[in-house]
Amino acid sequence: MYLAIIEPALLIVGFAIFASSIVIYVLRTGNLKSVLMFWQAEMAMKPNEFYLHRLGILIMILGIILRFFNHW
Repeated sequence: MYLAIIEPALLIVGFAIFASSIVIYVLRTGNLKSVLMFWQAEMAMKPNEFYLHRLGILIMILGIILRFFNHW
């Protein structure tokens, strides 16, 4: 029961943290093109933006792993 509540919460929180790191980067640099062309290594993030970025991805991955365990 609790895992069914935690799973979407992790996905939403992880995406919110990920998106906030991108917003902070765009507000700082004004370079939206590098965000839209994410396959090119043009984003020079500051350490706090990078940590938020990776934390958001990690939390979303935990939510996906929890989804596999819920349906297993």
